[in-house]
Amino acid sequence: MKKSIIYSSLFLALLMGISACSKDFLELEPKTGQTEANYYKNETEAFLAMTAVYDAYAVQNWVFIPLMADIWSDDAFCGAANINDMSQWHEMEMFSMTPENNSSSDLWNRCYSGIYRANLYLQKQEGVDWKTEGLKERFEGEVKFLRATFYWDLVRHYGFVPLITEVLPNVEDYKSIPQSSPDEIFTFMAGDLLDALAILPTDIPANETGRISKAAVQLLMARVYLYHTGMSAISGMGLTAEQWSDGTTTINKTFVRNALEEIITGQRYILLPDYADIFDWENQNNEESILEIQYSEKAKSGDWGGWNINGNFASLWLGPRNPVGDENAFPGWSLAVPTWDLADAFEAGDPRKYVTIYDADANLTSYTKGFMNTGMFNKKYMASSKYIFQGGDPQHNFPRNFIDMRYAEVLLTAAELWLTDDPGKARDYLNRVRTRSLGEAAAKTAITLDDIYHERRVEFAGEGLRKWDLLRRGLDYAATEINGSFHFPAGVPNPEEFVVRTFDPDSWGMFPIPAGEIRNMNAGVLKQMVPAYQ
Repeated sequence: MKKSIIYSSLFLALLMGISACSKDFLELEPKTGQTEANYYKNETEAFLAMTAVYDAYAVQNWVFIPLMADIWSDDAFCGAANINDMSQWHEMEMFSMTPENNSSSDLWNRCYSGIYRANLYLQKQEGVDWKTEGLKERFEGEVKFLRATFYWDLVRHYGFVPLITEVLPNVEDYKSIPQSSPDEIFTFMAGDLLDALAILPTDIPANETGRISKAAVQLLMARVYLYHTGMSAISGMGLTAEQWSDGTTTINKTFVRNALEEIITGQRYILLPDYADIFDWENQNNEESILEIQYSEKAKSGDWGGWNINGNFASLWLGPRNPVGDENAFPGWSLAVPTWDLADAFEAGDPRKYVTIYDADANLTSYTKGFMNTGMFNKKYMASSKYIFQGGDPQHNFPRNFIDMRYAEVLLTAAELWLTDDPGKARDYLNRVRTRSLGEAAAKTAITLDDIYHERRVEFAGEGLRKWDLLRRGLDYAATEINGSFHFPAGVPNPEEFVVRTFDPDSWGMFPIPAGEIRNMNAGVLKQMVPAYQ
């Protein structure tokens, strides 16, 4: 691997944990001066090392996957100040990425840094003086979930990647690790997630908010199953539908349905009665939330380029530029602006539209119109002037968690998986989500797969799920939806900014392996790439 692997070997010198909005868990001051030689001796040190793995899960570092996924999909245009601003995302949007693209290299480095931390923790845990019953097993389950998450991000973005399961003695050793096939990566992920499933608790105490629960493992397994099954139609990936397995346990439709049913019948999570309450800054980690990436102002972050980002500056990307007329609108960078195609997807009177989309033309007296301006912005996560804190750079320190998983996804995923075998149950699950926002009169008496996809789109708009829904339904479907979204209504003042794009099916919706990694690999190691980047 790249020299970033060397940097990540110094992670204990950078150890800070991710800062949470709860009272105790992960709400840590930055830690410095630690080395591998004198670490991993007791439970406190093991805890800090485990939170360093969470840190890689939470870090944004210009590769915030949900935002990039929305830009790639039919839900958002890239936006920004101009065509040269955040050019790496414009290239992604236009399917013109090259191996030199910064987003590709930053995401790769973030994932492998997290994998390094996880591997190092798992190798060192035997040397800890464990005193609390079950603590070692729980920490191990959390780290394995996170390692599976990093590999999930790698396999769905690059396809053929090196599988690294231990810390190697010399950086030169990383240069000869062969690529693994997607099937091998999925197999390894299955093992980690099944291990985590057997260990992690159902309930997370209030002072540990932000930690991985059993439900988070189950929902991630469902996400991976749906993607794996849909992408199995691509012959070059070498996947076989219904055969996602660790070699012993097959994670098939029955397995995933049972996992989701356990969440539903357990009644640990609910749909909040008011959709808007899900995204209320004062109501984070609520009863609908299964897993949130925790952010806080406590680290007083101020580093645009590094990992010292514990506040949420992704919020800054989303808002209007130089807004005037709304005291709560913090000046943003107008990135990932909602498309008219997304706005039109909401049914008349659906309140989710007004929770999801901020109408700048209606709410502001003036603002600077950026590139690809639609007048709409991601209201769920755009920065708010009500939450500015002293210390550090205020642009970095928004305490706005990102909801990675919530209960509505459990219900709509279960609806999809029951659609063929028990249409009544599928309809019930979809209607629970639908009528929460539209009322009982909007309940459907019969549903199709298109109904489920529609409900998923308007329910999770701006949350980064749409790209993966498009891909798992097939490359032709993705192409139709994405190509068709580059349209604009009559009378817009900037039509020349919406250049029609054409989905490249040979990209499989993935990124190129970074050029720096290719240059650092030993000759003959790199043998497989996604067709578009060969």
